[in-house]
Amino acid sequence: MKQNPSVFPERLYALDALRGIAALAVVFWHWQHFFFQGAAPGPLQREDQPLYSLFSLFYRHGGDAVSLFFSLSGFIFFWLFARALAQREISGKQFFIERFSRIYPLHLATFFAVAMLQKIYSAHTGNAFVYPFNDSWHALLNVFLAPAWGLEQGWSFNGPAWSISVEVLLYAGFFLLWRYSLPPLLASALLIAVSLWLFPAQYKISLGVFGFFSGGLAYIAVDGLLRRFDLRWVAAGLVLTCVAGWLLIGSDEVQSQRIRFAVLFPLTIVAVAACHPWLQPLARRLSWLGDISYASYLLHFPLQIVAALLADKFLPGRAVFYQPWSLLLFFAVLIGSSLLCHYWFERPLQRWLRERAGGRTAGAEVAR
Repeated sequence: MKQNPSVFPERLYALDALRGIAALAVVFWHWQHFFFQGAAPGPLQREDQPLYSLFSLFYRHGGDAVSLFFSLSGFIFFWLFARALAQREISGKQFFIERFSRIYPLHLATFFAVAMLQKIYSAHTGNAFVYPFNDSWHALLNVFLAPAWGLEQGWSFNGPAWSISVEVLLYAGFFLLWRYSLPPLLASALLIAVSLWLFPAQYKISLGVFGFFSGGLAYIAVDGLLRRFDLRWVAAGLVLTCVAGWLLIGSDEVQSQRIRFAVLFPLTIVAVAACHPWLQPLARRLSWLGDISYASYLLHFPLQIVAALLADKFLPGRAVFYQPWSLLLFFAVLIGSSLLCHYWFERPLQRWLRERAGGRTAGAEVAR
């Protein structure tokens, strides 16, 4: 595939690092899982969670990082694929093989792992760990990457995979938009408006739609600015606007959520991207967090089931998860297993599937 002419370098390490930090933020948010009673939240002492003073932002708002994922995906897809799809430089087969080979193998592996672990957990406790709808219907939805398409009765199996399910719909919509839509930018704006109107009633899909396409339009805007004005002035303006926006916006109301997810997250991404010359040296050292972000995102829930089972059997109950050493040990295991998974499972299978399908075997890592 011919690369899309861009004002950005071939790889933005700062966005890789941002993606990796966002994935770990979700893990902090899900630390509360250890205190659930079945599928219901238990008596969580939020401020007693380990190292709370250091990571309070992630404990309180880490779930919002999923919206950041959607905006990052939109930014990267509009950057790397929009022009290529519009000019027929990449086929539909190639586009979807690349996406399938990237997301499906690990999704399927973690689905089966969680299915087995939930059976073990239910046998010991009499109920499921956090996500209760682990029947054959929801198994079928998960196998076909559809547990968040509105066909589900509730949360099931590897619950965090709901965002992967929504991403599949976004990939299809993005492809159709840029391959067949005459005014794709206008269509993107309309999709954002409709999904914002539906939010939060249709939470999962609407969040994905306006997050993804807001990120995409943010890329178009910053690309245009950087082609016309000096990088230093654009970067400074975006950073100042971003800081002002975060200081002025509220935190809880639905309207504030809309602004945060559809405006401030994309604005943060383009500010980071525009500052890449200054961030690259440090970001390059942290980019491995982005490489393993997909693995850490999908592996953390099955690892939580294992940790809960071990704590119930060998330790004095779930109170151990208020101890700093439990957090540090869990993250060490998660990061180590994610590194192994990325280099010894994800990459080899991705390469093998692309070779079997006649696709390319190299290229930028996108969307997690």
